[in-house]
Amino acid sequence: MLQKQLISKKQHAFIKMHSTSTNLLECTHDWFVSITKHLCVDVVYIDFSRAFDSIVHSKLLCKLSTYGVDGKLLDWISAFLHNRLQCVVIENFYSGYSSVVSGVPQGSVLGPVLFLIFINDIETICSGETNMHLFADDLKLYSSVNISDYSFCLQHTLDNLAEWSNNWQLAINVEKCAVLNIGKNPNSNLYTINNVVLKNVDNMHDLGIDVDSNLFFHKHINCIVTKARQRLGVLYRGFVTRRSNFMRQAYITYVRPLLEYNSVVWNPYQIKYKNLIEKVQRNFTRWIPALHDLPYSERLALLNLETLECRRLKFDLTLYYKIFHGLVAIDSASHFNSYNAILSSRTSSPKLIKPVKGTTNYFNCFFNRSIDCYNSLPHNIKHCNSLSLFKKLLNSIDFTAYLTIL
Repeated sequence: MLQKQLISKKQHAFIKMHSTSTNLLECTHDWFVSITKHLCVDVVYIDFSRAFDSIVHSKLLCKLSTYGVDGKLLDWISAFLHNRLQCVVIENFYSGYSSVVSGVPQGSVLGPVLFLIFINDIETICSGETNMHLFADDLKLYSSVNISDYSFCLQHTLDNLAEWSNNWQLAINVEKCAVLNIGKNPNSNLYTINNVVLKNVDNMHDLGIDVDSNLFFHKHINCIVTKARQRLGVLYRGFVTRRSNFMRQAYITYVRPLLEYNSVVWNPYQIKYKNLIEKVQRNFTRWIPALHDLPYSERLALLNLETLECRRLKFDLTLYYKIFHGLVAIDSASHFNSYNAILSSRTSSPKLIKPVKGTTNYFNCFFNRSIDCYNSLPHNIKHCNSLSLFKKLLNSIDFTAYLTIL
């Protein structure tokens, strides 16, 4: 189905070169562009009720048939879905068995594939300027609107969604759906599903990232810093040893990932928030008795660690490399502008162009903030033949000019 380009390009789950990062980056890029044009964006987050467990088998098989799956393969999938039994086991005690009358088997290889096929045609509900993105059953619909205006095409799309969900018996949990208005709209537009008004929110937890109405990500940063501090506290209370090699491994395994998940989406440009994140690592290194009295840079050197700001910059550059080498499903031509420099022995690759106009937030979003740094990389690094080599060569570059925390 991928070879025949039958799977929707709006789906980012369970597909090679797609991830939560590609989903969030494509959405936030659209939102940043709209804000730069002095437009607002109304985003509607849709919650399906028990989506994986609610799929009607006969309707799934019907969709498979329309995609050209037939004969013995269709019969095999039908047998895979039907006549399944389930029970509950607690400490070797078994409940009675009951039939599984709907849904795809979770934990199986085929289950997610079948779900993607079932929800694949949902893209047809979009009306007018409405856009959408999916991550499995996590659906968000959005449309740009003039300040204090209302998106009729977005409401029409919601009406289409209600009809689609009714036809395919994939129920919408309207109480958990929400509208996030991004931009400077003083009024909250009201949208409905099945004549129920959706609640308006100032912040939404979107695939692990807290997205606010200004796209500053301040709440998300405060949240991950709080969680990281709490986990450090558990680490110190739970282990007596303070050996540096043990503490380092525990930190990079249990604490640092909290501070770096999808940083390409929310990487801050304000010094205040850079320092707030870095302070977690500063405190960790200071709490190792053998390193307590040393400067931060020396503590990092002895632990073989980098500043968190430097690591976030390298994450940006690594994703740039992946985009330009076709390793992720983000179209470089749609998100970057470039020009061909005069060819010589020293420069023989296109240079990325930063936008001329835009908000401070827009200049510091992923597709703009690291352009200068990426342009400064030597040609042999930007065009090396493997991702692992690119990451290795990055370690040989001095990024001091692009960092505020040294």
